This record gives sequence, structure tokens and C-alpha cells, in this order.
Amino acid sequence: MAPPTSKWWQELDDSDLDYGFDSDELDTRYNKLDRHTSHENQNEPRNTQKIDHKGVIGSMSSWLQRQAGSSHGQLATAAVVSGAAVAGAILGYQSYKRKEAVHDLKASIPSLDDLHPAEMLTDFGAASNGVPLSKEDERGAALARRAQRGDYDDDLILEQLARNRVFLGDEGLAKLRSSFIVVVGCGGVGSHAAASLARSGVSKIRLIDFDQVTLSSLNRHALATLADVGTPKVHCIRRRLEQIAPWVMFDCRNELYGKSVSEDLLGPWTLTHDGEGRRPDFVLDCIDNITSKVELLHYCHSNSLPVISSMGAGCKSDPTRVVVGDISLSTDDPLSRSTRRKLKLLGVSSGVAAVFSTEKPGPGKATLLPLPEDEFNKGQVGELGVLPDFRARILPVLGTMPAVFGYTIANHVICTITGYPLDYNMGAKGREKLYDTILSSLLGLHERMSRQVTGQDTQGLRVPLSKDDIAFVVEEVYRGKSVISGLSTRLALVPWQTPAHGWNMDLSLEKEGQKSIPINISDLVCMTKEEALHHEKEVFKGGKKVEEVYDETVLQRVSLRKREAEEYDQYRGAQLGRRRMASHDSHSRDFKSNSAETDFQPTTTHHPSYSNQFTPSRPLIDSARNGWQSRAAHEGPQRSSPADDIKSQGWAQMALSVVSAPRFRRCVLIYVAIFTCAWIGWRMLLSPRLQEQSSRLHSHDPTPETEADGLFGTNLPPQFDALVHMHTLDPDLVPGNVAGDVAKSSRKRLVIVGDVHGCKEELERLLEKVSFNQKGGDHLIFVGDIINKGPDSTGVVDLARQYSASSVRGNHEDRILLLRQEMVKTKTLSAPDDDEESRFSSRELSERALARSLSDEQVKWLENCPVILNIGQVSGMGQVVVVHAGLVPGVELENQDPSSVMTMRTIDLDTHVPSPKKKGMNWAKMFDKHQSKLYSSLETSTEDPLASTMTVVYGHDASTSLSIRTFTKGLDSGCVKGEKLTALVIEDGGKQSIVQVSCHDHLKE
Repeated sequence: MAPPTSKWWQELDDSDLDYGFDSDELDTRYNKLDRHTSHENQNEPRNTQKIDHKGVIGSMSSWLQRQAGSSHGQLATAAVVSGAAVAGAILGYQSYKRKEAVHDLKASIPSLDDLHPAEMLTDFGAASNGVPLSKEDERGAALARRAQRGDYDDDLILEQLARNRVFLGDEGLAKLRSSFIVVVGCGGVGSHAAASLARSGVSKIRLIDFDQVTLSSLNRHALATLADVGTPKVHCIRRRLEQIAPWVMFDCRNELYGKSVSEDLLGPWTLTHDGEGRRPDFVLDCIDNITSKVELLHYCHSNSLPVISSMGAGCKSDPTRVVVGDISLSTDDPLSRSTRRKLKLLGVSSGVAAVFSTEKPGPGKATLLPLPEDEFNKGQVGELGVLPDFRARILPVLGTMPAVFGYTIANHVICTITGYPLDYNMGAKGREKLYDTILSSLLGLHERMSRQVTGQDTQGLRVPLSKDDIAFVVEEVYRGKSVISGLSTRLALVPWQTPAHGWNMDLSLEKEGQKSIPINISDLVCMTKEEALHHEKEVFKGGKKVEEVYDETVLQRVSLRKREAEEYDQYRGAQLGRRRMASHDSHSRDFKSNSAETDFQPTTTHHPSYSNQFTPSRPLIDSARNGWQSRAAHEGPQRSSPADDIKSQGWAQMALSVVSAPRFRRCVLIYVAIFTCAWIGWRMLLSPRLQEQSSRLHSHDPTPETEADGLFGTNLPPQFDALVHMHTLDPDLVPGNVAGDVAKSSRKRLVIVGDVHGCKEELERLLEKVSFNQKGGDHLIFVGDIINKGPDSTGVVDLARQYSASSVRGNHEDRILLLRQEMVKTKTLSAPDDDEESRFSSRELSERALARSLSDEQVKWLENCPVILNIGQVSGMGQVVVVHAGLVPGVELENQDPSSVMTMRTIDLDTHVPSPKKKGMNWAKMFDKHQSKLYSSLETSTEDPLASTMTVVYGHDASTSLSIRTFTKGLDSGCVKGEKLTALVIEDGGKQSIVQVSCHDHLKE
């Protein structure tokens, strides 16, 4: 061990540093030295004693030497040194880490240099820009910049908007894509609304919000993620939607809305030249602060900006109570109530669309959280809000409700801009008491009528209708309004007519102790209570018909609603039936499936991967596999593979095994039904259409014309006595060529009426409905068959003569005129021969009576009616011709056969000969196709190709009813059979409209 190197050791004598002594000698020497030193010190006074430094140092060095030589001392010294080294290393590492942390912290603090990318906070302490973009956001932003510059294929946009396009139409989608929407407030409601608008096609959206995304707002925000916390909401929405619809341009305003900045924030679009200067098409108010909301709504109302406001979604949980209506109708929402009151002070009481909830607060429902008592003790609780006039307390919000509000707002905006019809029905919200009242009044009506008419005991009487049925009739069928007056208060349901079974009770139920009167919902109509009492007095008790009590407008409206009710009722019944069948089939399948599993359980163990290849979605293959495996178990291991079985047995045996499988027998009815439906579809739909198309092509093939030695009618038709073949209408009666131009408008109309058949009353109602005015320039034209079958043929002729009408000769006029000529020759016109009359049928007798009833003036007028009436050129229709039955395409009017023109229905494909029979090619379809081809051939070579075409207006064929095509207009809609009497009204510029009235069935009278 080396000696210490401290300086005080160097003052010792060399003898003291000699390590050659053993321990005993060293102890004796030290003892001698100590005694000598003690003796010398005793001879000196205490105050004059001198310290011998060499002795002290020597004693210390000897002690250290003894400790250094001891094993315990060496261990203690090693422990102290190692502990000091470890402590130094730990403390040094901690010091190093602290310096690194401080350095990193200082480096993360941006400097105040303006060139630094750090942004200053806004005036209200929010971040003015978002965090640096991620790689995905950078790619989305780059694509958005390209798309907004026009470097994005419009076909891709239309493909993305394909569903909206087919729903709204091309015109509606174009309006939506060119619109400019302002969304004020980008929280839970505003984010969902903005996302829906961008996804639907709106191309210019201005986002206004001062706030930033918080952790607590992620439960209701449509687009924000955890990475967006702390970033402005407007930029968060822009980044996310740019990745969905990159062509949409966003004008992000990270500002607080207020009255002072209204003109700037709600001003025209200035971000791009496309649409520059365009005012907002709609403003969405999604603000939850009352002051800002009132200022926004007042500004929009004062400046005629379309706006829709979202009321409070907080503390709401029932999405079925969310409605759209005027702000004056909102009563159960605190935010809407406060907003409405403040708007009234500013002079705005209505005219502002709003989305609000009619849900009422109640026990157990969420409410505005109170502030802790200690906050009130501190004072100045208003300082707890984000801004001085903002709410300080927390409002509970269910995350789904802001989405409902947002999508409702977006739906309203989309439908309003595109012109899609909206029929909001607030009446269905919370009207359960009304339905109970209506059901009670309906029951009371049946009790009164049953007691009065039948005298039966009505105690315990019930009607087979539920409250849901009442709601369905009132809200869905009659739109919550009276069918008579259109009023929506004090409603009631009553039968439209006295029930066919009377007011008697259902006997089948009465046997079981039940009292009920059968009612169908299609028999009920909605009225006010006052109207229901009048209806009961006049119809049920007075015995009048509804036609005697109500006018034609009400009757038509009721008829329309009743048809809707029948359709809805049939659909609802079919839905219930399908559900019952589905439930029954499900139980049957479960039962059979359980039994089948036991019948076809394979007896051999096979590899799991092989089993996984056969799933329950392939029942036939699974059954065949089970059969193979079952046979393999009995025939030996050499035939355990289905592939081997197929090779050995062949496809025929495999098909036989599939057909014989129980699962196939279970599904055979389904396969038969599918095959039957496919066969019926082929026979009833596809095959006739293919044959019709083939017939159209064949009808325009020139080969039959050559084989038949020319088309029918190319030679001069046979001449008939007292028959006017064609007449041209006075050009002064034809409407002008320009519609809507007052300078060039003639204000004339042609009213062309279908087959009347002597129905004078219906004809008068039709003329009244079209507001026929002969002095005002209207001219009446008939397509023939104005007489016969109906009750007042002579009256119809007199009415036509009174209005100086034009008419073509129909087959019925021709038959009556020929019959009258025969009766004149046989001298039976004035004095009928009873013996001869008895030989005729009732139809012939009726026609002979009509021939006698016609005066000479009426006969002369009918004889002057031409077979063909040439109206002349009408703008947008070409040459317009009126005939009774039809024309052969490609044949000049002068060469048309008169008899065929009055009777034809079809045309033979091989000879082009017209026929009155229904079998063959419909002449109207062939004629329309012929004119279409003519128009197409002249479209590029003629300035006005439509002027070279012909439009035919005809009647005669009631089986096809109203048949309106481009170049043929069939107006016979079965008037005399109780269907409709139709009029085609042609106005200036070729504007056309169809007017109809209901008719009585005179054939059954």
C-alpha cells in the first residue's frame, strides 16, 4: 500500500516513515514518545505550555496507518468510494437531462419575429389557424386546389352526385351546384349541415365561427377528430370536406359574428371570379348564443336573405319531435322562446324558417346544469362564459340530436333551392288527444245513426279502427285539413255516404257478444266538426246524395283522396300479409332445418378445410356433398372424394342426386314460382314489346308496298253521295304562332272535345271548366260520335250549332244518317210499322228513335260535317288534322278512304289495309313512328322540320282511353260508360292542355 501524499505527512521524521518495525516495536516506540512528551509538559505552566505539532501529526498518522491496515477500514473505504461514484453518475445524468429539457423547451418557444410561422391569437383568445397539416391533409389540400382551378373531370363529380342527380333531376342539381350557402356556427349542428350540403353538391360554402374544436365537442361534431382539438372549427371542416368533395370552395371566416360585421360576413361571394358578386342563396343560423342569433336573423329578415335557424338541440332526446316551421310556431324550446321575444321587439314576428323540437321537459329529463354555490359566492359569475354575453352554465347535449337538427336544416335548404316539393306536416306531432277525440266523435255518430235507423241497443258499440288508423287517414290521406274547406282545426271523420250495409251491426261479431259496425278507412272523409254536423243532417238524416249537397270541385277532391286511401289501405294490407308470411316461413325453415340436420349428418370425419368450403348459403351443393359422404362411408375409403364421385357417376347422376336432395324438394316451390314469373314476364311483357318493335320496323318496310301494288288509298277513294270528304278550318279561328308575346298573341283557343255520345250535361260542365268563350276567340271542335248511346243527342247537336262548332263525321253519325235515309225511302220515318219494328233489337230500336228525333236542320248540320277537318299549321304541332278514327300513314289526305277514316283501329302489316278490328298494328303507333322518322330526316336539312309533319287528333277507340303521343292525340276516354269526357285545348304558340270531367254511366241506366 503506498503512503499518503498529503503535505502534512512530509513534516514527519524519516524514522516515523519507516515501515520496517513490527507492530510490537511500533507500539513501544509510540508509548515512549507519549511518556516523554507528557513529562516535559508537566514541568511547564498551563498558560505557557507549547504545542508540539509534530507529535499531534504523528499520532494522527499512526491512527490512519492502523485503520488502513485494518480489513474493516478497507471495506468501509470501498463502500464510501463506490457510493460516491454511483451518486455522482446519477446526479450527473439528471443534470444532463435537465439541461436537454430546458434546451428543447426554449427551442420550442417561437420568437416574436414576423417571419416566424407562428400565428398570433385572435382578439378573443382563440387560435387563428390550425396546426401544421398532416401528409394526408396536404394531399387533400393539393387535390382541392387542382379541382377548384378546374383540373377535375366533371364526369367524376356527376358520378359522385349520381343519386342526388336522379332524385333532383339535372336542372335541380345544376341549381344546387351553382348555389352559395353561408353557415354561421360550425359546432354540432353546423358541421353536420355543412357536411351534408358539400356531399350533396353545393359548390360555394362560407363557414363562420370564432371557436375551436374542444375535447368535449367530439361527441357531436360531424368531422372533427382527436387530432383537430385546439384547431379552428372552420378550418377543421374545410380540411375534412376537401378530402370528400375537392371541387367545393370554402370561404373560412374564423371570426365572431356580430351586428357590426354583418355586411362583411353575409356579403356577396368574392373568393373566386366564378360567382363573384352572388348573394347568399341561403343562410344557416347554427348559433347557440341568443344575442348573435337575434342579430343574424334580424339582418337576414331586413335584407331579404333566405335564412333557416336552428333552435336548441340541448336537453332533447326525441328525434320524432323535430319539425320545420315558422319561428312563430315554436313554443316548447327556451332558446326559440327567447329568440322569438327579442325578434318581436325588433319588429320581426314571423317569416323566419326554423328547426325546433316540440319535445316537452319532464321528470328525469336533462336540464341546464346549475352553477356551484361557491361560484356565486365568488361573485361575477358572468365571467365564467367564453365571452361576456355567452352562457356560463353547461347545457347537456345528446350527441345524436345536433345531427338530426343539422340534417333537417340541410334537407330544407337542398329542397328549397332545387324547387323540390315540400309538404311539411307539423300536425302529426303530438296530436294523440286529437285522434282520441276524432275516434270518439266517429263512434258517437254511429251510435246515433244506429239508434235512429235500426232502433238497436248501441251500448257497448265499438268501431274497428285504432288511433293509428285515425292518424293515417287524417294526416296521410287528407293532409291534416278538411276536404271541403281546407281548415285544419276542429277536425272530424265521417262516412262520405250512407254505408251499403246501412247502420246495422256486424252479425258475425254480435254472435260472440261484440257490437261493431264494419268501416273501411277508404269510406271516411275529413271535415271540421261543423261540416260533419251539416253532412250528417243533409246526407245521413236528410237522405240526399252527396252530388246534391256539394259542388263538382269537392266531389273530385273527395274522389281523389278516396282513391289514395284505397291504394294506401291495399298497400298496408299487403305489407301486413307479407310480414305474416315471412314470419310463418321463418318458423317453417327453422323447424325443417333442425330436422334436416339430423337426417344428413355425415358419418365420416373429414378435414376442416374441406368442410369450410360448403356453407349454408349453397343448400343444393351441401345436400349433394352430404349424399356423397354418406355413400362413401358405406362403399369404402376409395370413394370419399366428391370429385371422384363426379367422375365415376357422371353429371347425370350428380344432377339426379341434387334433385333428389330434401333441400331441393323444400325449395322446389320457390324454383317453380321463379320460373313461372319469368315465363309470365316473357309472355306478357317482353315478348309483346319485341313483337311490337318488330311490327313497327316491318310497317315501314317498303317491300310490302311493292308486293301489295301500292299502299292502300293511293288510288282515288270511292265517291259517296252527301258526304263531305275534307274541309279546311277558317284560318281566322286558328291560334297565333307566338305564345306569351302580347304584340303577336291572338288570344284564340281551339277546344277539341272527344266522343260525347249525347252526354249534354257532361259537355256543358266541360265547357264551363275550360271557361269556353266564343266571343273571346274560342272555337269548339268535335272528333265525331257526338250522338247516339247517350240521353240527349239532339241537345248536343243544338249546343254545337249554338256555338258554331266544327265537327267531323263519326261512324255513329254516319250510321244514323244512312239509317234515316233508308227510313225515308221506306216511309217509316214518321209512321213506324209496328210489325216491322218488332223485328229489331233494342239497340236498333234506339237508333231508329234517334233518327226520327232529329230535325231537318240538325240532319243538314250533321251531313255537312266532313270526314277530315284540316285545321292547318299550328306552331309547335305542324299541320293539325282532326278525324274520327284514324289515318293511314304516308297517304295524302285527299286519297284517304272515308269509311276507314271513320272506323279504323289497326292496320294490316302486310298490305297496310286499315281495319276496324283490334287485332293488328295500332294505327296511331304506326303513324307516330312514321312522323318521327319524317321529322328526323328533315331535322338537318330544313329550318323548321316540324312544319312538315302532321299531328292527328282523333277519338273512336275508348279501349285505349286517353292516348297522348307526339303526333297523335286520342281523346275518347269513355264518357258514355261513366269514365271521363276529355278536351284538348290548343292556345297561342301551340300550348296544349288536357281538361277532363267525370261522367255518369248512361249504358247502365
